[in-house]
Amino acid sequence: MESDRKRITDIFLDLVCIDGVSLHERKVADYVISFLHKLKIPCFEDAAAARISGNAGNIIASKKGVDNSNPLLLMAHLDTVSSTADLVPVVEDGVIRSSGNTILGADDRAGVAIILYVLERLSHHNDEHRDIEIVFSVAEELGMFGSIELDIGKLSSKEAIILDCSRPFGSFVQYTPTAIDFNIDVFGKKSHSAVSPENGVNAIMMAVNIIHNMLPLGRVDDDTVFNIGTIHGGTAVNVVPDAVSMTGEIRSFREETIQKLIASFKHNAAEISKQYGGNIEFNYKTGFHGFTLEDDLDIIRKVRNAFKNLNIELCPLKYYGGSDANIINRKGINAVNVGIGTMNPHSCDETMQISDLLLTANFVLSLLEVR
Repeated sequence: MESDRKRITDIFLDLVCIDGVSLHERKVADYVISFLHKLKIPCFEDAAAARISGNAGNIIASKKGVDNSNPLLLMAHLDTVSSTADLVPVVEDGVIRSSGNTILGADDRAGVAIILYVLERLSHHNDEHRDIEIVFSVAEELGMFGSIELDIGKLSSKEAIILDCSRPFGSFVQYTPTAIDFNIDVFGKKSHSAVSPENGVNAIMMAVNIIHNMLPLGRVDDDTVFNIGTIHGGTAVNVVPDAVSMTGEIRSFREETIQKLIASFKHNAAEISKQYGGNIEFNYKTGFHGFTLEDDLDIIRKVRNAFKNLNIELCPLKYYGGSDANIINRKGINAVNVGIGTMNPHSCDETMQISDLLLTANFVLSLLEVR
């Protein structure tokens, strides 16, 4: 119905026009809290803000249904990757986009808008539905900081739908890799590059050799990607550089590949340190853990059936991106991140189709039906 199109569009436009980058989501959080209060849906804000040095915490809400034995968690994140302060939204031929001066912010204000629209519709129509739990997380774009701090003990859901996948409607994430973040600190020896270059140990040359031995960068195999993301070093054109730092990541669906690459990096670092007479420190940590959602899980069956009921072609994804779903699955809730139709996220070319907003809302309503 045209009124539904207008309403979900209005909510979405309200949200994208509120500036709220990671750690600065306060105004977006206030909008959401006010919206929930008007619907008489109880909510509270957790203590994540203090722990991540932000100005807003995760918002946690619940709406009672007729079936209190099987609640469903709905989740989206409040932050955007960059500012929408100067956003001029354009609505044309059913597509919403930025005028080009900023990102649109559909990642993930679209997910937030869909959840708010669904809650409003259920409240106004008094439709029967499953118990619903809702989390609007913060600082997702920085590495799922909000969901990491989320106290899962506050929730009783065993299943979750995350509305944050920038893929066509009908897509859903079934497999994700583990991501390893690493940093390499290279220490050489400083000297005057013209007067006494032979007394120096060039840390940049050591770094070049490390990278050469790590090749190929990019796609290592069908299950693994590898990247060097930043390099910093050197002080002046006439000084042999004594320090270089590099950061990067490995993402792989295969744990044995990750361990093999890490062992190779450590071996190469030791060999290059010995060759040049410098020192190389290699450190790493898990950015996020991957997950696999098997076909026989109830939530996967429900997702598949909901798409089929809407006559939508199914597209299960082996997806390299990370999201709150990685953290929520790790915390013990089977969470499916579904495609909501956002196109070209994190860019000034980002777009959102109104039809996809409505389709996703109807998909969520289908999952909430009492059967």
